[in-house]
Amino acid sequence: MKIIALTTCFNRRDITLRALESLQQQSLPPGYSMEICIVDDGSSDGTSNAIQSAFSDVTILNGNGELYWAGGMRFGWDNYVERQDMDYLLVFNDDVKLFPNAIEKLIAAALEVKISGCEDFVISGSFCEPKTNTVAYGGLRRSSRWHPLRFSKIEPTANIQECDTLNMNLALISNHALRQIGFLSSGYIHGKADYDFGLRLREKGGRVVLAAGFIGECGKNSTKGTSNEPGISFKERWDRLTSIKEQSPGQRALYYRRHSGLLWPIFWILPYLKVCLGGK
Repeated sequence: MKIIALTTCFNRRDITLRALESLQQQSLPPGYSMEICIVDDGSSDGTSNAIQSAFSDVTILNGNGELYWAGGMRFGWDNYVERQDMDYLLVFNDDVKLFPNAIEKLIAAALEVKISGCEDFVISGSFCEPKTNTVAYGGLRRSSRWHPLRFSKIEPTANIQECDTLNMNLALISNHALRQIGFLSSGYIHGKADYDFGLRLREKGGRVVLAAGFIGECGKNSTKGTSNEPGISFKERWDRLTSIKEQSPGQRALYYRRHSGLLWPIFWILPYLKVCLGGK
């Protein structure tokens, strides 16, 4: 059974190296192998050279500096992963620190899903905040009766759990699922591509499943530099909100038009109205 691991990075060399080290140290079940591909989107801090020195067997693809997360992952898919013979695609963020049994837990969940008769699935794993041990990223479940795209994080248990969608901080995707719905949709440059993937897979009858327990550590992103940072001007808040990294109007429209029904323009406009009214 062959796994291809894929991530994208930009200018955080030491963090990226830590993630790769925790990935290389994983113990795989007998009969499994793993190759790693990383898209370096124009880093200027020596990330590619450091990876080549420390992990000579990692495949490195160079981006143009304008790919961002979703674009970088699609670039890796289009230029390397898609033509490989594999059983699973393992997607991960370059800021995760995996526990030694992380991939074993994902594979165990995958086998449980396959035994149930389903071949089209993605397995997500829960990450905890390093200091608080609370859930930072993982599986997501709808949490609002009126808002179709409001989700809450699922607390991991000793058993696998069904999800509505997922964070792709670490996720194991079956090749059957990729053949059924493809990889990340074009149109997403940075965020929401992982949410969209999970929702599309479920719409096609596939399963989004959360593995048992925590599989690693990953701190939540700071509000510094975002539209939620306190004390910034209206113009700065608006510019950050509508940037590619946050709620770019075009990307947000694609996401809401696909997944929130006839009333999608109402849900689409909400964050822009909040900022105009002085909120975050």
